[in-house]
Amino acid sequence: MRESLVLFDARDALAVALRLAFGHPRPEDGRGDWSLVFDAASRELLAPLAWSRSGLFIRRHADAGIATTWRRVAIAAHIRGGHQLELVRDATMALNAVGVDAVVLKGLPLGHHLYGDPFVRCMSDIDLHVPAAQRARAAATLRGLGWRSVDGAAPWHETWSTISGGSDYHLELHSWLVSDHLAHLRAPSPLSAREEIAGVELPVHAGDFVAPYLAVHLATHQLPPLLWLVDFATLWSAMSEAARGRARDAAHDAGLGRYVAWAAERGALVERVASGDWEALGVLGVDARGRRDTHSIWRHVALAASTRDRARLLGAFVVPRRVRGNVRALVRYTLARLRRRLGSLIGASRAYAAPSGAKPQAGAGAPDGRPWTLDRDEMVSLTRDVVGAGAALHVRAPGGSMLPTIPRGALVRIGPVPSSGVRAGDVVLALTGDGEPVLRRAIAVRYDCILMRGDASINVDPPVPLERVIGVATHVRTNGEDRALGRRPARSLTVSALKVRRRLARMVRRAR
Repeated sequence: MRESLVLFDARDALAVALRLAFGHPRPEDGRGDWSLVFDAASRELLAPLAWSRSGLFIRRHADAGIATTWRRVAIAAHIRGGHQLELVRDATMALNAVGVDAVVLKGLPLGHHLYGDPFVRCMSDIDLHVPAAQRARAAATLRGLGWRSVDGAAPWHETWSTISGGSDYHLELHSWLVSDHLAHLRAPSPLSAREEIAGVELPVHAGDFVAPYLAVHLATHQLPPLLWLVDFATLWSAMSEAARGRARDAAHDAGLGRYVAWAAERGALVERVASGDWEALGVLGVDARGRRDTHSIWRHVALAASTRDRARLLGAFVVPRRVRGNVRALVRYTLARLRRRLGSLIGASRAYAAPSGAKPQAGAGAPDGRPWTLDRDEMVSLTRDVVGAGAALHVRAPGGSMLPTIPRGALVRIGPVPSSGVRAGDVVLALTGDGEPVLRRAIAVRYDCILMRGDASINVDPPVPLERVIGVATHVRTNGEDRALGRRPARSLTVSALKVRRRLARMVRRAR
């Protein structure tokens, strides 16, 4: 029935996912490995868009379980988008009322403009541009609305968080249309236009610099999801030649001309992939095992307009502007980078495998279950996107803090936080105070925070705000099998003996 499945690999899955997202599936796509296709679409944040444009094809050809899960992911993205719309409406109205010139970037307006539906794009956060001189006023206003600053500081990129309807939402404030390490460039302030999005009028980014802004955003992220390439390809294809010329001129004036040319080239590649061009897959870094890319800093070096710009962006990468003049902050930042990111300078990769619980298709063979490799920030961002859309993914447990429940190096399935919220006994993926993602068991849940402890630890971690919980761990994969995580720690004589030794050592230290 499905002889072609023997040859179906990550390249096929990604090509089918792109055709579904563009709304042009082929009859032969119906014979593919739908577990692999859904996993690729989810990891590349294409699942809601693919359902919107090709849902009938998916229902007709995919297995019933995959089709049902796909539909749920699309519905979850729509519901989350509706909540985001309410939050961004309240935020922009409050900010504008106190004289803050807030402009909504990307997100809901982009989905509305490109696809006629603001809720078909996976969106982990709300992006607002606020002039640097107005950031203090903006911060006070957001606090009054219940938002909390959780990372960064003015005038640089700053992340805010709030809880609405039992889920956490994030809002990012920017005072440049480029990343912080490109702040030396001459990027203009965004032009704002009032636009109605699903019945709500918002101040949205408009004008000739929208395409250059999206190109820089695309280049700044390591291994950006293919949704963003589809976004740029869709935007660029819809623009007239005159509009493209104005966008190129605006980018050139800001020292970003090469970024637009690069993004247009990459956008053309995904369109070629969707039309069946296998050579384009190779140029995108896709092979039979997944997708790979170099570190984004090398991309910036290649796209910089001059040698001087290259030197300045490398200097900003090594010594970020936000820590300059503060020796202690610089030392902390440097040590953290060495600990977390040095290995990611080589590049990043993403593999595609059948989702947890899916049955392998006949003749398909065992999928390649290697997890994708990303730096910390990209892992957190993409995990939020996937889990926020109602889907799940696996992350690797690097340490032994959850022994014996979760062995070192095991793959752990992370799903959305239940509508009932986190409960004591849940194993959660959360961010610590310094932004480090950790797997821990919740031992107590308070109004606005949780207390966590590793199953192999005797110490309770510092309280973590609920908005820093990314998702709940439901299964651990060992020896090729998924095992459900219980609400009680697994028992082990080795770990128990280790805990006893640690307690005795602590008693001795206190007695001195």
